[in-house]
Amino acid sequence: MKNKSYYLLLLYDELRAGKGIRITECCGKYEISVATFRRYIAFLRGYFGELYGREIVYDAEKAAYFLK
Repeated sequence: MKNKSYYLLLLYDELRAGKGIRITECCGKYEISVATFRRYIAFLRGYFGELYGREIVYDAEKAAYFLK
């Protein structure tokens, strides 16, 4: 069964691999709402910021979130 933890780990892996995460693609692929996606990104932002001193930024030109 796929749950919140599973999806957070998938997003974590994508960010660590240098891939951009697009809202619409992610929501469709994982069948989650935009609000849920934003909560996941907020959680990962806090995690990366606190543990690694890195931030997740939104690149409007590419319409995707990236780990900086």
